[in-house]
Formats: sequence, C-alpha cells, structure tokens
Amino acid sequence: MATLLYDLFINPLRPFYARGRKFGCMSERVQEHLVAWELIAAGACFAVAVIAIAFGFVFTTHWLLDDHIHPILHTLGLVLLIVGIPIMMLGAHFMDLQEKKLDESRKVSKSGNVIGLVSVIGVLFIPSASVNAQQTIFNVPSTDVLNKGKVYAELDASLKPTDGSDVAKFSSFVPRVVIGAGSNIEFGLNVTGNIQPGPDSTTLVPTIKWRPYQGENGWTIVLGNSLLIPVRNRGYDAANYFYAETSKTFKTGTRITFGGYDFTKNAVAPANRAGGQFGFEQPLNRKITFAADWFTGKHASGYFTPGIIFKAGPNVTGYAGYSIGNQNVSGGNHFILLELGYNFE
Repeated sequence: MATLLYDLFINPLRPFYARGRKFGCMSERVQEHLVAWELIAAGACFAVAVIAIAFGFVFTTHWLLDDHIHPILHTLGLVLLIVGIPIMMLGAHFMDLQEKKLDESRKVSKSGNVIGLVSVIGVLFIPSASVNAQQTIFNVPSTDVLNKGKVYAELDASLKPTDGSDVAKFSSFVPRVVIGAGSNIEFGLNVTGNIQPGPDSTTLVPTIKWRPYQGENGWTIVLGNSLLIPVRNRGYDAANYFYAETSKTFKTGTRITFGGYDFTKNAVAPANRAGGQFGFEQPLNRKITFAADWFTGKHASGYFTPGIIFKAGPNVTGYAGYSIGNQNVSGGNHFILLELGYNFE
C-alpha cells in the first residue's frame, strides 16, 4: 500500500522535477516560490475583509443588536463596513502580483503547468466562457455595460409564498429593458410597483450607467443613476438613486464588486439613505455561476441575496436567489427572487 501511494503521488510530479533540473537549482527555487506569499496575503486579506463586513453587517442591523441600546457597537459596525473595502482591494492587489509572477514564470519555462496551491485553485475556479453583459448581479448593478446598439430585456419576480409576523405573503413583477448607447454608456427603463395583493404603485425608473474606466488589469469603474417617477397611487413626486462602484475580475473568472450609494428621500425610506453595495461572482463551470450581492442599511432595498446565475442558452440568462432582509428576518422579511433575461443580437 505504501509503495502504491508513493507511486500515485510522486510519479506525476517527476516531469516537473526533471523540467526544473534543466535550468539548475535556481529554477527549482523559483518554481517552489510560485505558491509564494502573494496567495497567502491575498487569502488573509479576503478572509479579514469578509469577517469585517460580516461583523459590520451584524452590528448595523437588528438581527442581534439594537443601535439605540448599543450605539458604540453600531458605530464599530459602520467602521468595519468601511474598512472591509480597502482590505478587499489590497487582497485583489496581491492577486494581481501573483498573476504577474505566473505570467513571467510561464514565459521563462514555456510551460503552462502550475504546481502546488496554484494548481488547486485552477481546478476549483474554472473561468466561464464569454457571455453577454449582465446589468445587475441580482439587485446591485454590475459593472457590465452593453455595447452600442445591443438590447437587453429582463423580467424579475419576487415571491413570498407564506405569511410572516411582520411581512405578509406577496408577489411582485418588475420588467426592464436596457439599450447600449455607445461610448461605454447604457440607458434603461424599469417599471416597479406591481405588487399583489393590494393596489399597485406603478413607478417608472429610467436609468443610466457610465463606465469611465475598464483596464486590462481587471479593474472597472462605473457610475450610475436612476430616477424614480411614480405614476399611479403616488406617495411622492420623485426620488433618485445614485451609485459609484468598482469591480475586480481575476483570471479565474472571479469578480468582486464594491461601492457606495445614495437614495434620496422617499426612494426606499422616508428619509435619505446612503451606504455600501457589494457583489461577488464565482463561475462554477461554463454555464453556472454562484453569486451574491448586498445593499447595506435599513430600508426597502436593504437585502443580502445569494443564489445562482445560469446560462439557459446563447442569449438567455436565468437568475435564482433568496433575498434576506437586513432587519425583521424573524418576522418574515425574506423571499424568493427569480429573474429571466434575454440579449437581443
């Protein structure tokens, strides 16, 4: 048995050792350091960022703490949410350094083989095939922008089949259409307020998104704005949602998105609301992507939504998620979110 295990693990590695010897001892040392400190530093940064954001999420919602009773912890939560963003960016920087090191190593050895932890990551995180741009992850806008002349249509369905103590069962449907205008700009229109049971509060939501920067290094920056115009059962005249966010896409296909938002009075709450918006996308294969997004804050858009994005066809994309409110979860503030989008060529 010992001999069998030795052959199983050692024999596949012999070509790497042989290849290293051709370049001498120095080459072997360089190959050993492919796993190097960058990946460890990146993993540590991402872990710390996730922990900081998670604790910030807990301390700034009513899940466990009341900000009126624990104002210090509430303030600490806000600090953790803010600090989590630059730590995540630092982790992305370390990933950049590692990718550059791998590229240089491949040029020297003329080999596509990567050993140790890098191989494991390459197996676990499979890049997805080139797909059409998506306009949101689930609720948080993505940093994708449609090319000029392209049209995207989507129907969103929010479904809560059972009553909670604070939130009753409901269904809501939101159609949207987006058009690429060129120059990294797109325009769109959402129609919200179609909620059952009860009277509709139909609201037209024209949107615009501008991508001022998209680099070959995987970094992208977008600015966006949505104007809310109620046209039926109006409770206010108009409101606005503005955001600025950036994303980092890695060669594995992983994309992280983070930024800030500002909702004016009556958009999602009786008063102005500002906070953070975050997203995470990890391709599992060429058709399925695990994704999650989150709006911070206590308001009508304050939800964390994990789920799956799947390519049902060349131009068809499906979304299935579960939205969990930042407050009153025990009272039923959670629901199913389904979306179906189509890219017109």
